[in-house]
This record gives sequence, C-alpha cells and structure tokens, in this order.
Amino acid sequence: MSYLALYRKYRPSTFDELVGQDYIVNILKRSLKTDRLSHAYLFSGPRGTGKTSTAKLLAKLINCENLIDGNPCDQCNSCKLINEKNNPDIIEMDAASNNGVDEIRNIRDKVDLMPSVSKYKVYIIDEVHMLSTGAFNALLKTLEEPPKHVVFVLATTEFYKVPETIVSRCQCFEFSRVGYDYIVKKLKYIADKEKIKIDDETIGLIAKYSDGGLRDAIGFLDKLSCYSDNITKDDFYTLRGIVDIDLLRTLFDNIYSGSLEKTLNLYEELLKNGKNISLLAIDLLELTNNLIVDSIQGDSAKYDVKKLYEYVEILEKLVFDVKNFGNGKVIFEVALLKMIGLCDDKIISREIINDKKCDEKTEKVGSDAENVKNDKDMPNDSKLSVDERLENADGNYLDKERIIINNAFALANKSLLEELKLKWVDLSNYLHNREFSNVVSYLMDGTLRVAGDKDVIISVMYDSLVTNALMALDKIELLFNIVSGKHYNIAFVTDDDWKELKKNFIENKKNGKKYEYVLVEDKKSDIINSDDSLSLESESVVDAITLFGDDLVEVK
Repeated sequence: MSYLALYRKYRPSTFDELVGQDYIVNILKRSLKTDRLSHAYLFSGPRGTGKTSTAKLLAKLINCENLIDGNPCDQCNSCKLINEKNNPDIIEMDAASNNGVDEIRNIRDKVDLMPSVSKYKVYIIDEVHMLSTGAFNALLKTLEEPPKHVVFVLATTEFYKVPETIVSRCQCFEFSRVGYDYIVKKLKYIADKEKIKIDDETIGLIAKYSDGGLRDAIGFLDKLSCYSDNITKDDFYTLRGIVDIDLLRTLFDNIYSGSLEKTLNLYEELLKNGKNISLLAIDLLELTNNLIVDSIQGDSAKYDVKKLYEYVEILEKLVFDVKNFGNGKVIFEVALLKMIGLCDDKIISREIINDKKCDEKTEKVGSDAENVKNDKDMPNDSKLSVDERLENADGNYLDKERIIINNAFALANKSLLEELKLKWVDLSNYLHNREFSNVVSYLMDGTLRVAGDKDVIISVMYDSLVTNALMALDKIELLFNIVSGKHYNIAFVTDDDWKELKKNFIENKKNGKKYEYVLVEDKKSDIINSDDSLSLESESVVDAITLFGDDLVEVK
C-alpha cells in the first residue's frame, strides 16, 4: 500500500510545524537548549492536538547528534533510523491494549540496558490512563528514579484518571484544543500542497466541526478529497451528516411557531437523509445561543428571549442524553415536543400523536385528538410523592424497587458504605470494557446513598436516567456485583426522590417508626412509612439513626 494518510504525511517533523501549542514548544525548546531535560513527561489534552507527535519529536530531538536551531538535522544515524521507524531505542507502547502488569514489568526489567544507537532510550506510553492499578504500581519506582539514559513520555486524553503518584513524578503539559485560525491555515497549506480543490467556506466548516482536533480536521479533508474532485460545502454536509444552516433555521422556526406536524415531518426527513442526531442537537443549541445574543444586542426582535432560554435548558439536556443513552430518536422527539409546549417531563413519542394528525393552529393537544388526553386528565408525576409514584407503578416495580429501598434503610451500614467507596474507583476500569462500557456510566455518574446488607440505593439526576437504568438493570447489577465482590439489589431513584426519601426516613425515626427487613417474595405493601411501629425481626437490623444521625452518609 503506497498511499499515506494525510494526517501521517503532514505529522510535524520540527517544533516549528507543531500547531497551536506555542507555550509547550517554547518550554521544550528552552529545556533542550539549557540541557534541563526531565526524566519523565506527561502530555494530556483532547485527541488530535499533537501529544503523540510531540512525544516522537522530543525523542528525535534529544537523540539528534547535530541540532540546527533547535531542530533535528535528519542526517545523523539516530535521526535516519527514527525517520525510517527503525530506531530500537524509541519504544512506543499503546496502553489501551498493553495495560497489564506484565507489560510494565517487561519495561522495568529492560530499562537498565544501555541504548543501542542513540544517546537516550525513550519510552512513549500512549493512553497511559488505561493502565491497570497494578501496572501503575509497577511503574512507580522506575518512573521516579530511572537510569540517566532513559526518558519516559506519557500521553493521555483523560488526565484525571492518571494516579497522583504518577502525575507527581512527571513534568506535565496540558495540550489545548487547536484554534480555528490555526486549523484553517494548516488545511489551506495541505490543500495547496496536495492540489485539492476546496473553497474557503468548506475549509471553515471542517475547522469548526473538528472541535479543536487538527488530526480529525486533516483526516476529514482526506476523506472529502476521495469523495469529490471539487469539494463544496454540500459534500461536507453529506459526509458529516450535518444539517445545512437554512434547513436548521427552518426546523427552529417550525418549533418556535408551534407547528407540530411541520417540525416532526422535517425531523423525520433529516433522519431519513442520514443526518447525525448528536450534531443536530449541538447545532440547534448553538443556533439558539446565537439568537439570544442577537436579541440582547438588539439585532433581532423576532424571538422572545425568555422562551429562547427555556429552549437552551431543554437542548443542553438533549445534547447530554443523546450522547450518553440509547434510543436517541425518541429522546430527540421528546425534546422537540417539550420545546413546542406539548409535554413536560413525561415520556411521550410520536406514536401517541395520532399518526401526525394534529391541528397546527391548536397550541395544546385538544381533547378530540385521538389517543391524546387533555393536560388536566394526564397524571403529573412531578407532583406525586415517591410513595404515590410507587403505588401507581406496575407490579414489578412495586414488588421489587419499593422493597429494595425499604431493605436498604432497614440494614443500612456506614462501614459498608466506606468499603464500597473504596471499590467505587475500580468502575473506571470498565469504561472501555466491551460488555459493560454502555452501562458503567449509570454507576459512575450516580450517587450511592444507602448501602444495606443486600440492597443499595443510587440516585441519578434525571427521570430519563432512571428509566434507562431500569432497562439495563441486570447488567448494571452484574457490574456492581463484580466490582463490590458481593451480590446487591439496586434501586435507582432521582435526586429529587432521594431528598423526599431522606426526609421521610428522618421523620419516621423521630416518630419512633422502624424499618423491617422484608423478603422479596413476601411482597408486603406496608413496608415504608407504615402508620404502625414495626418490630425488628433480625439482630442484623441496625438503627439507622445511630449510624447516620440526621444526615445520611452520601458517597460520590
């Protein structure tokens, strides 16, 4: 295969070619000039901002036998071998696929060996945050006091996952997103060199949607050059799955005017044309923000600013939900209905809008619309207490979730919470696990509120998170059990519901009411907030007031 991808072909070969990271370049140049080289570096920042390129360039520079104005000579033996990717002293390792203790021990065992052809041995460990806890521990001592002929360069897109013990042993550099102007300039340079016909407007769109990642921008230019000999913005919109600004404005105006049928018809048409739902949500949010700015500055009086602010709240939640949860089509549709004003926080889909047959002139769904009730007839879940919602829920929810909540309170144990807190950090190891990557966020983003002997209560921010968590409950409980080393039943509630549960718990204790542990098969309906004082049937049932006082322990 003779073709070389553009982002590889135009990888920086000197510090002068490194785009958008000026302060890092200045520090590294000065370090080399004054011979103040660190034994370990940690490069962090978003993908495609130059971390690995800088690591490779640093390895080349510190081994160059004849630097020219701070740049490699490309003539010495070391430079030639590096250019040919054949230098045995430059060891690159991908921690995503080599994250075990054995791989790090292999480095530790060989680190004392002298370089073969260069002055320094350089170990470049990419995505270092994915190393296991044991691997990090194995690396610690070697990283702190490596031989004088060894330099470590670690790179990560998720700095917060790197242990502090590792961070404290490195000289850290945070790479920022590459600026729009830098990306445009680089793309124009590459297009000119490669004789790619592309207009400035399309280059601007590539730069805008690359989110500060130069590698992504160059990669997409490469893709467009394969798609068309004369690249236009329409080609960009087609391949990227982005809605043209005119269509986006039409969709927004349909929403603002309350035109249900036009909004949903256009939305479905966009989906049929392969538009990216996540990017559509982001673009709608950005458009709304721009309209707010225009309205405040007096450039436009067409839109009500208060209404636009309400849209922003809905769209911010939509962007998060579409990115993190499945069934994005329904989530997006619900958001559209909220913006039009047809529903609040209730889950509602197009199927109950009577096959698109809705009068556009009607601001509310009328009582004559088939399958749709008046607002006064529809239950407002947000006004019901936790227990009322439990009573209105289906049998499975009543029989299991309500009992789990009760039992978690009945056997609440503070020391157990502390134990689970220590194990909670291990959840991050499953972010890239094929089986659990789609459910681990429910636990990591949730808050562990109460832990009993066999039951726990976890609260999350939104009702939609509870709904989605319940749909994947078996897998979530399996993951929780693997991490904790014990079987637990999990009850998910919203943060608002938790506040009510906590308030009821404190009131019950003050009134002398107690929580009785109940077996799931008993299916008792009087287990929470009973009017009668309940006796404790087991010595393992603890007094939660003694454990928690008036403020329940909360572990994040």
